[in-house]
This record gives sequence, C-alpha cells and structure tokens, in this order.
Amino acid sequence: MKSFERSRSVYALAAALLLSACQTTQKTPIDNPSTQEGLVRVDTKGVDAAYKKPGANLAVYSKVLLRQPVTVSFNRNWKPEQDSALYSMNQPDREKIKQELSAAFAEGFKQVLDEKGGYQMVTEPAKDVLEVQAAIVNLYINAPDVSMQTAARVRTYTADAGEMTLISELRDSVTGALLARIYDRREGMDTGTWTWTSSVTNSADAKREIRRWAELLKKALDASRTPAAPAKT
Repeated sequence: MKSFERSRSVYALAAALLLSACQTTQKTPIDNPSTQEGLVRVDTKGVDAAYKKPGANLAVYSKVLLRQPVTVSFNRNWKPEQDSALYSMNQPDREKIKQELSAAFAEGFKQVLDEKGGYQMVTEPAKDVLEVQAAIVNLYINAPDVSMQTAARVRTYTADAGEMTLISELRDSVTGALLARIYDRREGMDTGTWTWTSSVTNSADAKREIRRWAELLKKALDASRTPAAPAKT
C-alpha cells in the first residue's frame, strides 16, 4: 500500500502531461507541483528541468530500486492507423510496445548502473537504497514497424523515430521522502536525411535515450560521493 501511495504523484504528473499541451523548456509540467512540495529547481545539464529537496544527500545510497513496471503512455494525438493506410495498430500492438519499452528501460538502467562496480539494482527497500519511480509519456512513434502485418515488404522512411518524455522521481526507499524530480522531453535522433525506420531503429533510438537518462543518474550518484574541493585561501 505504501509503495502504491508514493507512486501516485509521478503517475498523476504523467496523466496531467497527457491532458495538457506541450510545454516549453522554460516552463514544464513539474514546475508548480515541485515548488509546492518544497523542491527547488537546480541546473542539471542534459534534462529540461530538475528539482531537488534542499539538503538532500544522495551519498547515503549505494543501491537502486527501480519501481516496475515503468509506466508508458502514448501521445494522445498518436493515431497511426488513421494517418496512414499502411498501419493497422490495434490495442494488443500498443500494449506490446508499452511492455517492450518498459522492459528496455529496466534493462538499460541495470546495465548502466552496474557498469564498472557501480550501483547494485535491488528489489527491496533498505536504508542505503534509492528508489526510482519513472514514467515515459507522450510516446510518439513516427513509423511503427508493420513488416509482420503485411504480406508484401513495406519500408517507411523518416528523418527520426519520434519522441518521448521522461518524468522521474527519486525517493528514499524506506520513508518514501521525495528527494528529486526530473522532466525531460526527447526527440529521436534527427539524421537530416530520410532513412528506413523499423522496429529495430525505433528500439535503438529509445534505448539510446534510456541509457543517457541512466548515465545522468549514475553521474549524480557519483558526484554526491566526490569530496568537495577545499576552498582556496
């Protein structure tokens, strides 16, 4: 019950984002709720917005608990079956995409955090465990792979795979105290030229962004353990 209660905020933010128009990087859906909860905005390279609890210390955490499954929601305007006669995207197809992206998120985080004697991924709360609650929202895939749905080979060419947005919360796994909240909207790698887009290239783009998000978390944990340089006299 406690884990369900503490998960509601990230899911509520994800739902609010799905119901709202796109925001600029100057104002994001997490701004108001974060300041109301006592968080302060911090400059974090690589994400659109990051908020942190004053005095929060990540150095006490040596392990990470990723709450699963990671919630995945499509952009409300993503209707490939209406935009093109090529696509026959039914509900099972959508659920399959959600499940695969959620699993890729968990796998990507584990790979990055485990690298070079990093941070162990665990499944139970403890005093030295940082809890990560994440939601991927506004998922928009420019060209879903339909090669398995048609008898003839169909190739779709796009300049990028699409876009997705991450909303993530870092919490103390025992108390549920909110330590930080992150918002980041990412578009697929824009090659500038038309390339064949398939489930393979779509997956590669998604995994690239997931790895980047995991690397940002690992860097934040590493930085918290780095002693501050002595002040110059």
